[in-house]
Amino acid sequence: MLIGAASYASLLSLMALGLTFTYITMKVPNFAHGDFVAIGGYVAYTMYVLDNKNAHLFLSLPLAFIITGLISYVVYISALKPLSKRNLRIADMMIAFLALEIIIRSLIYIYTDVMRAATGTYFTNVMILDKNISVLGYSVPLTFISSISITIALLASLVFFLTKTKTGIALRASMENPQLASTLGINVDKYYSLAWFLAGGITGLTGPIMLSIFPLSPGVGWSYNVRIFASSVLGGLDSLSGAVVGGLIVGITEVIGSYFLSKPPFNIPSVYRVTIPFFILIATILLMPRGAITTINQYMEKRRDEKK
Repeated sequence: MLIGAASYASLLSLMALGLTFTYITMKVPNFAHGDFVAIGGYVAYTMYVLDNKNAHLFLSLPLAFIITGLISYVVYISALKPLSKRNLRIADMMIAFLALEIIIRSLIYIYTDVMRAATGTYFTNVMILDKNISVLGYSVPLTFISSISITIALLASLVFFLTKTKTGIALRASMENPQLASTLGINVDKYYSLAWFLAGGITGLTGPIMLSIFPLSPGVGWSYNVRIFASSVLGGLDSLSGAVVGGLIVGITEVIGSYFLSKPPFNIPSVYRVTIPFFILIATILLMPRGAITTINQYMEKRRDEKK
């Protein structure tokens, strides 16, 4: 159970990180973000089917990153960027994001129907069974090793990119203070496009691994959205580090919570586990609307000021 919780939580932290990237650029939640997980999963499953079910999930990771990143980039420059320049209300932008989610989900449905007709293989409610490997004499799920390794490597690379490279520093400046970045000669629109590419790619990267944890269907992105938003809101929607922490907390709580709730005296089927992040989302909005991490940081700063 703990291994599964760690695997799932690490992937959820990457999904939340991608959502936070897009939120910082436009200050509007991307309701289509969960669909990037589904797209990444279908990239992996398509390779798996076309290779007579021999292709390993790991082989699809670079392609999943590139395809979902490009889709996210195209969505931003073709639809969201033009809309943002019209100074629409937040409510109007949220409706646009909802429409975008419906469009992407519908295209995924069309894709699965076409692929089923072309290959004679089901593309709905599909999974690729996980494999175990021996580590120090113990049998460990390959998903656990891959999810933890990818999360650590990606987060380390991202920190290095944002703090040590010229492009990363410019990207961070554009996201944190676009007005100041513009006065310094930074092309904010270009770096916003890069942020959306990275957001889509990072999130899509989790799709192939999630394919061995949850069944993949065209509409599964919406169920991921609840978990992703709970993680990002808990960590603070404008905090990249908070998104990672929020994803870890929500993921571990969901897995462990659903396990204990499925036992007597509750006997609640694990299919209802999505309600756990849903309640976390509601509780965070009601009690800590700026996020738990931000609230804790503000409290600590207040205590330090009082001591001075």
